[in-house]
Amino acid sequence: MGAERWRALACLLLAGCHPVAMLTRPEGDGGWSAARRAAELERRADAAAVALEPPAATAAGEAAAAFTLADALRLAAGGNRRLAEARQQLAIARAQVAEARGRLFPAAIAGGRYAFTTAELTTSVDLPPGLLPASTAPPSVVTRDRNLGTANATMTLPIDLSGELRWALAAAQAGYRGEAARLWATTLEQDVVVIGAYYGLLEAEKLRQVTLQTIALHREQLAHARQRFDSGRLTKNELLVVQVAMQDSEQELRRRELALDSARWALNDALGLPVDAPTAIADVPESPTLPVVGEALAIAYRENPALRALVEEQQRLEAEATAIARSRLPRLSGGGAIDASTTEVVSPQTIGTGFVGFSWDLDTDTRTRARLAAARAAAEKNRIRVERELREIEHAVRATWGAAAERLAALATAAAAVGQAEENLRIRRQQFDVGRATSDDVLDAERLLALQRATLATARYQAQTRRAELQALMGRPVADLLAEGR
Repeated sequence: MGAERWRALACLLLAGCHPVAMLTRPEGDGGWSAARRAAELERRADAAAVALEPPAATAAGEAAAAFTLADALRLAAGGNRRLAEARQQLAIARAQVAEARGRLFPAAIAGGRYAFTTAELTTSVDLPPGLLPASTAPPSVVTRDRNLGTANATMTLPIDLSGELRWALAAAQAGYRGEAARLWATTLEQDVVVIGAYYGLLEAEKLRQVTLQTIALHREQLAHARQRFDSGRLTKNELLVVQVAMQDSEQELRRRELALDSARWALNDALGLPVDAPTAIADVPESPTLPVVGEALAIAYRENPALRALVEEQQRLEAEATAIARSRLPRLSGGGAIDASTTEVVSPQTIGTGFVGFSWDLDTDTRTRARLAAARAAAEKNRIRVERELREIEHAVRATWGAAAERLAALATAAAAVGQAEENLRIRRQQFDVGRATSDDVLDAERLLALQRATLATARYQAQTRRAELQALMGRPVADLLAEGR
């Protein structure tokens, strides 16, 4: 029993070893220990500006330097992870073009071998009787040395008479152009994300200021209501209405502060900064200008990167289908080979060979035919996607243009309405002081003023965001809008 226990212990120790674990455990470990995995995660976290451990508290009152929208776009160009992924995808497409081009170049293969055997190979010579003296043994011939080294190299050049390889290269190049268009589409998309997050943060800050102004009005109204209640000129119900409105405003401030934090997190994420960084940004007071909707549509049809990527995809699919069709023709190739060995049994020891040949897949298994049918169906499907994209672009351009125009109109309306709402509140308070208006009347006037202030504070930023979205749909650099605003 003692020996069996020792054997079992030895088996357990062996099973814990890395090579044995790879062969015996279904999950394996890939050669990475827990410490290696943790170190890899730490490196990725450092690159992503993510703190795996809770950061130390910053000093109170520490403020970050404010940066402009142009600064934000420059930060996003280097730190946005989606842009980095799109750039790597373009690099993959570039390598695929190189692979397709390489199929047109000569392919060289070299090999060698040195063999050790227990004895050389020989064969005897069968001579007619009486040719050799009776005491002489028949001669033997060595056919293979005991130790033999061989080396060979073959170079093959495809002769692309059918055009299959050229069409495959054209398909890969179209794929590269499509990825370049997708990279530009991703760049515009992330620029819009940055601008939306930037203006969203400004909007959240303005809305918080509006809420603080509303709280100040409610506090003032609550003080007046208490004075009138204490003097017996106001009922308890009217005082309670003002107190409830005050509590609602304080709760609204908490929501605004959460929205402000969320907007800052979204901007930091788009810029590649630490998500909880105390980012501060500069205001952008300018209002955008809108192009004529017909001109915007014409530009979008010509330059929209998503549409351009689909057109390049159409060429890639059609070229791929042509390459598959050409593959049913004979594939010709030519080349040369050289073989060398250390043997002295035969001469010469080095031999060169030239050759020309062909291979022909007769498609008796119908696999090529099926691939061709699938490729043609994919091309037809992409044509439908192009048609759908055209309709979606028109819808998006018209809707975005309309949304921007509506926000600009709301901005102009709110600019005049704020003054009117302030005058309305002043009149209501005077009426409340003399008992001609109730608390509800004053609160309604304060809500109207808060609504107009919120519209005035946010309509400009929302119009700027819609204008950036329209610029991206047109396929134009979003940064050009900054030059227009100066």
